[in-house]
Amino acid sequence: MNWRIAKASIIGTGHDKTGMPCQDSHYVMQLRDTLIIAVSDGLGSAKLSHEGSRIACASAVEAYANTVEAAFNTTALTLAADQHTPAPFNYESALQTAFFSARNALERESNRTQLPLRDYACTLLVAVIEAESWYSMHIGDGTIVGLYTQQPAKTLSIPENGEFINSTTPITSDDYQSHMRYAHGHELLAGVALLSDGVTPMCINYKSGSAYDGFFRPLQSWLADATQLSGIDESLKQFLDTPKMRQKSDDDMTLVLALREHNSETVHSL
Repeated sequence: MNWRIAKASIIGTGHDKTGMPCQDSHYVMQLRDTLIIAVSDGLGSAKLSHEGSRIACASAVEAYANTVEAAFNTTALTLAADQHTPAPFNYESALQTAFFSARNALERESNRTQLPLRDYACTLLVAVIEAESWYSMHIGDGTIVGLYTQQPAKTLSIPENGEFINSTTPITSDDYQSHMRYAHGHELLAGVALLSDGVTPMCINYKSGSAYDGFFRPLQSWLADATQLSGIDESLKQFLDTPKMRQKSDDDMTLVLALREHNSETVHSL
């Protein structure tokens, strides 16, 4: 099982005016039939959060992939030796390990630069999609949305905001573990979308957390019908950069859109 994937992170107009970098990041990996996606939004108040979001995404995805590989190899050895049936794979534990690895990577960077950990503050969303199931871990804002063939788009993991809409808990906080939210479902998704909070005003109901199918359905059709995939990321970037999108958000924007496809190339990209 392979995937069509479009992904983009663009700087917000508010950041561009003040000379700040884009603080959003994303990372995508396909490991056999498993798709792993991470999105991270660096907090605007943290001066190195653009580095934090990049480190968090890469560390989480690679740590999860390493856990999957270790389990795969252990299962193969057990079956080859005709021993007892291997224990089922623990997705929640694997995702927790991925988040712990991301946090540890940020702490190492903080120690290396001798700068406070809070300078690297960022959110983190990770989604794992398999043949007939999905799993996610989430801290902070941003949203994970499930896409379907015959059903409307559905929010799989909603943002967590503080007292105010623009406040949230980053993975660098002291109590980050208590804010890690695990979710899963045993269903066939046609695709998945991960988005930072810069995109949510256009497609997520703030009060209910529900997804606007009218936003996702045209994008889903666009990606499914695309005949030239080599420039698909640039096309998505141009879509996010349109006046219609910009007028509702001056924040950085990240959107990763993935649809199932049986005949595309394996993806492993940053």
